[in-house]
Parts: sequence; structure tokens; C-alpha cells
Amino acid sequence: MNPKGKSYVCILHEYVQHALKKQPKYVFKEMENAATPSAAFIIINDLQYSTGYGSSKKQAKIEAAKATLEILLPELGRRSGRSPTPRTMRISHPRVPELCNKTSELSPYSILLNCLQRNFGLNGANIDSRLVTQKNQKNEFVMSVGKHTVQVQCKNKKDGKQRASQAILQKLHPHISSWGSLLRLYGSMSMQTMREKKAEEQEITLLQSNATMLKLQEIKNSIQPIGKFLPPEDVALPSASGIDLNNVDL
Repeated sequence: MNPKGKSYVCILHEYVQHALKKQPKYVFKEMENAATPSAAFIIINDLQYSTGYGSSKKQAKIEAAKATLEILLPELGRRSGRSPTPRTMRISHPRVPELCNKTSELSPYSILLNCLQRNFGLNGANIDSRLVTQKNQKNEFVMSVGKHTVQVQCKNKKDGKQRASQAILQKLHPHISSWGSLLRLYGSMSMQTMREKKAEEQEITLLQSNATMLKLQEIKNSIQPIGKFLPPEDVALPSASGIDLNNVDL
């Protein structure tokens, strides 16, 4: 596929159609933000990918497509001759857990939990796992999530838990090859971005509520009485006294 001269939306459409035999689905949402009132969510094969924000639905769609391509085709933005980084390692690479620990990133198991929660509403209780000690003194870790089951060789239970999580994540995302793409989807930065966006939306809502209250107060203050009501002399008004309110004549 030659991306030269093509838009992000076009490139994403061609890649998903040819590689996954699917069509990307765009879900639009109106945001309470004057600068970026439109949001676009991309869903591929029942998994939600990136979200784009813009001044219009078209701009939000472009931003969402661009962010999704950074996950599916990270090599598009990689300069030639650049040395590989941990983020370019394949999902099943045995050093991924070690590098996650060194870089203070979420472990493969934590990434798996985020994936299950975000896409399927599941949590750790939906993961079945066990350590099997074989006759040759080697350990095998078995993990099952839904219809997916994996077996991995490991040093111990802790090591097996992370390796099996990597294998499950690969099964859930067969069209993604690099660990960096999963970090973009479910890593610390993705969680921080979501928290910041939510906080921004709450702040905007609060400001809009305050502005509405100030406007109502301004309208209230601007209302002036047009005069004083004076009843005709031949009309007797009821007494304002409430001394007889508790006395009911039955």
C-alpha cells in the first residue's frame, strides 16, 4: 500500500479493508467545548481505538484516523535508519515485562485488565489462570479469557502471568504487532489523556453553569417594578392577619 498523497482517512480505510477485511466504524459525539465541539470514535472489529477531536465532524474524523494509524501502522511515522526502541518490540517479546518495569509503564497484565474493562466491561475476575509444574521441572502458565486460552513456558508464576497476558493481548489484537501500539491504546499516557479530557469537560460544564447563573441573576436584577397596585376605595381586601388560620369552623 502506497500512502503517498492520500489522506489519513483514506489510508486507514484501505488498510483495514485489505488487512482485516473489515470497515472502520465512526461514532460521533457532540462535546460541550467551543473549541472542539465534535468528537469521533473509531471502532474496528468491535474494539474501540482512538478518539479524535475537532471543530467539525470532518476534522474530528481526520484526527481519529490519524491516531488510529499510529497504532496500526506505527512505521508510517518512523524515520528510516532510526534504531528500534522498546515501543517497537513485538507484543510477544520476552523482554516486554522487564522494559515496562524499567520505564514505569503498566505491566502486560495491567494492560490486559485495561483492555478488558474498556472494551468488554470485564475485570480480573473474568481471567482464569493457573501454574502447571511439568515433570521436567519446567513451568507452564495457562490463562483463559473468554474463548481465548494460551499456554506459555515461564520461570515462575509472576513471569508466567505477564507472558500469558502478552499472548492473550496478541490474540485479542491479531492485526497489531508492536507493544508500543498497545501502550498507545491502554498504557499510562492513554489513561492520563482520558482523565485530562474528562476533567476538561467537567470544567467546561461548570463554567457554562456559572455563566448561566450569572445571566439569570443579571436578568433578575434588571427587572424593575412598573408601579404600585392601589385597589379601588370601594373594594375591601382580605385581612393579612393569620390569627384564625388554625381555627377551622366545622
